[in-house]
Amino acid sequence: MRALALRKPLHLPLIAFLIVLLCFLLYHYNGSLEQADIKSVLKSPSTLQRQELVQVLKKVAMPDRTIILTMVDESWARPGSILDVFLQSFKHGDGTQRFLNHLAVIAMDPKAYEYCISLHHHCIHPNTFVHYFATKIQSTTGPDHSSFSWRRNNVLLEMLELGYNTIFTEADVLWLRSPLSHFNPIQELSISCDSSGNVQSGDYSHDGGIFFLKANGIAFEFLKYWKLVKFLFPKSPDEDSLCATIAQNQDMVAAYGFRVNHIDTTYFGGFCQQNKDMLMEASTIHANCCEDLTNKVHDLRSVLDDWIQFRKNVSGSGKMIMGRPWKCLGRKFT
Repeated sequence: MRALALRKPLHLPLIAFLIVLLCFLLYHYNGSLEQADIKSVLKSPSTLQRQELVQVLKKVAMPDRTIILTMVDESWARPGSILDVFLQSFKHGDGTQRFLNHLAVIAMDPKAYEYCISLHHHCIHPNTFVHYFATKIQSTTGPDHSSFSWRRNNVLLEMLELGYNTIFTEADVLWLRSPLSHFNPIQELSISCDSSGNVQSGDYSHDGGIFFLKANGIAFEFLKYWKLVKFLFPKSPDEDSLCATIAQNQDMVAAYGFRVNHIDTTYFGGFCQQNKDMLMEASTIHANCCEDLTNKVHDLRSVLDDWIQFRKNVSGSGKMIMGRPWKCLGRKFT
């Protein structure tokens, strides 16, 4: 009852004010985000596009209406690319190959789609989200993080609207074991936050490369709020991160009743953690702290090779450690 009492005033005068303000921004805005992206907030897919999307989601959905989702552009989906290593990790993981049946890959441009369908059965054509992907954001290091997060969040809102729980995974994540046991099916969000700063002060700057979002009204309303915040503060890098948004907006998290399950980075690890023992416990490993795309692919392949060798040695000592992702982190990995 208290949460409802808090929510009511937020959804009347405040939302009315924000709608008026958004209309003003849409007319006058000249900021860093592409104009096509801004106008897309008020657009929705056509009936045909929605039907095509629903058909794919029905094929990949688990019995509880959970889907696994990732997004790639041309730079991440080509021979010898991130997408290659990503899909290979499912095939070599411990009990993860079955998840390929539940994975939908959203291609952000036609070339990415052409390559995706040569590797995977469930690829979503960019025309399905043309209202988000009309402007290319490709770079030599992969999708620009700010624009990518903006478009990803719009896609997530559509998944929630369609009633699908979503496990969103970056494509530069290795799936070594099933992550399902770490997700709380009751809470709206399960996420690992890499705190590269002060944990006690809530300095969560990086999402762990994978998170679970529950499809319910609370999650839907909170993501809509996040979208409004991004309009009001388009240049704030913190708002590109779910972890940073949650840490810095605790009052709104409480007001919406948005429950968060924080998962230890032991289980959703990454290059930033510099933990050589991750092969023993990690479900996923994210190639964060690595901007150069060539280095990222190299080190992901190297870690995947270590994982394959580790699985072969499990019947023996099982004490093999993960080699250093030295191209991404240099020789400082300890």
